[in-house]
Amino acid sequence: MDWQKEFRQHFPITNTHLYANIAYTSPVSPAITQAIVAFMDDITYARRDKPQWLDDAQKLRHRIAKLLGGTATRIAFTKNTTEGLNIVAQSIPWNEGDNVIIDDQEHPTNALPWLNLRRRGVEVQIAKAKDHRFTVDDIWSLVNDHTRVIAVSWVQYSTGFRTDIKELGRRCKERGIWLVVDGIQAAGLLKASLDDWHIDAFAAGAHKGLLGPLGVGFLHLSESLLDALEPACIGPSGATTLDKSHGTLEVSVSDRLDARRLETGNLNFPGIAGFTRAIELLEAADPSRIEPWVLGLARKLSDGLREQGYKVASPCSNDGERSTTTSLHVADPAGFLAYLKQQKVIATMVEHNYIRLSMGAYNTPDDVSNILQITADYSKNNKI
Repeated sequence: MDWQKEFRQHFPITNTHLYANIAYTSPVSPAITQAIVAFMDDITYARRDKPQWLDDAQKLRHRIAKLLGGTATRIAFTKNTTEGLNIVAQSIPWNEGDNVIIDDQEHPTNALPWLNLRRRGVEVQIAKAKDHRFTVDDIWSLVNDHTRVIAVSWVQYSTGFRTDIKELGRRCKERGIWLVVDGIQAAGLLKASLDDWHIDAFAAGAHKGLLGPLGVGFLHLSESLLDALEPACIGPSGATTLDKSHGTLEVSVSDRLDARRLETGNLNFPGIAGFTRAIELLEAADPSRIEPWVLGLARKLSDGLREQGYKVASPCSNDGERSTTTSLHVADPAGFLAYLKQQKVIATMVEHNYIRLSMGAYNTPDDVSNILQITADYSKNNKI
């Protein structure tokens, strides 16, 4: 059995539906569900305790670091992407007049944490996209001597546009600007090398391309940004304790370069159990095989929809800007989405009333062909 067939078997929804919605959430594999149930069962019968849970969390940090080209000690667990980005936004020691650059295509997750800084005197500059597309130069044109952070999504949620974060990271490194990336739409689907690309902060939840459960995610940081952060909220963690040794109460941090100092209290240990099993599925499939597979499926879908006359908003001419997401505009988006659902195609409506279809490694060329047959049938009887 080849890798893709074996991988697909972990997702039984593929037997009944055409699931094209990984940009919203991955269908949960029973393997992940079973890992969470096993964790809870261990608690029920007191088979394992916190030392083992913490050890499991440490092992997962190493697996995530290997998957994304990062460093395990600079990974903090979070509950989602938003929490990771807020940790960064609220922990940087800002000065009056500092500015942050974002773009106008961002999901609220990667806009609100930065806009919230205006009340602290931080200026937020917004790069304007044209037809949902912007270049590194468009962002860089806003850089000045007061720019502290550039915050972008690796892959934009509404159209699947892919930012050249490698080039942006190179420029930020040279200029001494921190690059913060919302990585949830790409992690687990596209190959990454966070340390080599000079990504200072990379936040992602587990529940999309990483295949994990809801309610758990991570934040990976560069050494320089991690050392600079002064978290607004702290609690007991693997790196932060309450020191009573001198007859008073003091905060004790064992290592500023240990990202666990950004964690507060108990981690989502059941989520970590499920997340670990999800990473195992990705490792077995081999990330080097996943990216070309999913990009090939997305290209076939995008090209097929254009040939049928649909107005596709996702990038078409530059492979470096493509991702696994294809978004399109139709005359009656609600009606079109209802039709897809009736035909057992799982998709989503996003901003601008675009219909978004997104491919995972469990999808096949036959899935794409079947979706294209369904969209062709729709176009024969409806205005598109």
